Amino acid sequence: MRRVTTALLLVGSLGLVGHGDASATAPQAPDAFAHRLEAARSELIAFRRDLHMNPEVSGEEVRTAAAVSDRLEALGLEVRRGVGGHGVVATLSGALPGPTVAFRADLDAVYSDAPDPVDFASVRPGVRHICGHDIHTTIGVALAEGFAAMRASLPGTVVFVFQPAEERANGAEAMLADEAFGDVEPEAIFAFHTAPMQTGVVALAREAMMPGRDAVAFNVRGASDYREIERELSRGVSAASTVVNPGANQPVGSDFISAQYGGGQATGNDGWRFGAVVTRSTENARIAAEAAMAAIASDIESRYPGTEISVEYDAGWVAGVTNDPELAAHAAASAGRVLGEDNVAWLQTMVPAFSEDFGSFQRHMPGVMFFLGVSNADRGWVGMPHSPGYVADEEAIFVGARAMAAVMLDAMTQSW
Repeated sequence: MRRVTTALLLVGSLGLVGHGDASATAPQAPDAFAHRLEAARSELIAFRRDLHMNPEVSGEEVRTAAAVSDRLEALGLEVRRGVGGHGVVATLSGALPGPTVAFRADLDAVYSDAPDPVDFASVRPGVRHICGHDIHTTIGVALAEGFAAMRASLPGTVVFVFQPAEERANGAEAMLADEAFGDVEPEAIFAFHTAPMQTGVVALAREAMMPGRDAVAFNVRGASDYREIERELSRGVSAASTVVNPGANQPVGSDFISAQYGGGQATGNDGWRFGAVVTRSTENARIAAEAAMAAIASDIESRYPGTEISVEYDAGWVAGVTNDPELAAHAAASAGRVLGEDNVAWLQTMVPAFSEDFGSFQRHMPGVMFFLGVSNADRGWVGMPHSPGYVADEEAIFVGARAMAAVMLDAMTQSW
């Protein structure tokens, strides 16, 4: 989960409706899957702890990718390594005809010098899994093992996508450029991201869930005082924001804009290039932000004769997350059948400070991401992504795997 400010999402501030007691008894996923999942419980926990102890940052996920690939190849899946960097794509074909669906997990860890407050702490100084990617990856492996055990009755094909460089927000695009799905594009793709709700609860949005980020470049020539132009640009970019605090919750569906000036440098053509990042919630907000950046350049040109400013607006530099509304409704119902309806929540707010590149896949196919609760109040564990004291309850692996199995099997049987 990419973060561009130091603001943290507070526990309980996700703006949820419709969740209740996470300890409620809930139906299980299909017997074959549930049986394999429980049989592999200790192995899956050991696998997750090994990943946690040996974290690798974006672009360096060599050991992590190998651990995933080796395990999936042992299951008999068709595995491609080195996709878009250190990405892994594994395909499981069921014995029965049906659609193709996909699950995406991310592999990379982040830099952190804070102590790791678990018995299986990171052995790599300054690197930790404090965004939950070790949990996501283990859920992907759990799904592969459970579905492989029921291959004879599996209707369709499952593609498991283990993405590198999510924290740099370019891993998804790199995998797509490397033809991650080959000639067969899934009809739906699903994912989790850990969140500070109580373990047992999942949450999702009907549409926009995590904001996208756009990169803006102002190319300036002919100015008599480039530093003055820079001050003007900085003021203009800040004024384009409709939110004061990028760490503050914003209503889901609102057309908010959070714009941050990013500095500049001289170019080789006797000019300067100044940058900015625009975080925005919706397509309407993107249109408004792009118009605002053009207006800033035009206004400065009018007030500083001889100054020429061209604007490059890279929409979707970080894709964010926008769920397919129909698929989200179906997925929520499937997860609710396993976890209990009261443990599936609809998000009411989003935080501009956090984003994700899962939306790169959603540009090509319908997709749904869930937030997966990993906190445990009784144990004092708070699964706040990117926070120094991040601890994830490992029971969330099994909650997530059961829920996602139900979602994906319903999609494959087209029981919706």
